[in-house]
Amino acid sequence: MMTRVGIISDTHGLFHPDLPEIFHHVDQIIHAGDIGGVRVLDALEQIAPVIAVRGNYDTEPELEGKLLPDPSGIEVAGLKTLLTHRMFTMGWNDIRHLVADNLNKGGDPPRLVIFGHAHFPVFEEISGIWFVNPGYAGPDPLEGPESVALIEIQGQAVEGEIIKL
Repeated sequence: MMTRVGIISDTHGLFHPDLPEIFHHVDQIIHAGDIGGVRVLDALEQIAPVIAVRGNYDTEPELEGKLLPDPSGIEVAGLKTLLTHRMFTMGWNDIRHLVADNLNKGGDPPRLVIFGHAHFPVFEEISGIWFVNPGYAGPDPLEGPESVALIEIQGQAVEGEIIKL
């Protein structure tokens, strides 16, 4: 069975008007932080169930209890996934320890790493691990075009693309 996932990050309080059309067929939405308010989260929930991680911009009290801590281990369509907002500011040692902890417990490293914060899109497989940063979907006139990611997971296979808004 194939699972379609919409991935978004760095909305900074903006719900882009193209999101309902782009995400209309997804089974789940993952937000990689810097949501910027419960209004954005609620609007995404109208499209599909949402899993979101706390970003450095997410200080609003109304978001308490709705966001996972950064970083968090989750499962997406049966794939072990690391969801984080600030992968690069986490530091490689933090990521290495998360992977090592899984291996030491007899587990496997994550198959999917979803991150945000950097505002540049990434969809790349490195040594069997998919790294996905959807770019940013919020207002920032100094950045390039806004974007999101769409991925399809079937078994262990991952396919996807970055979509410009």
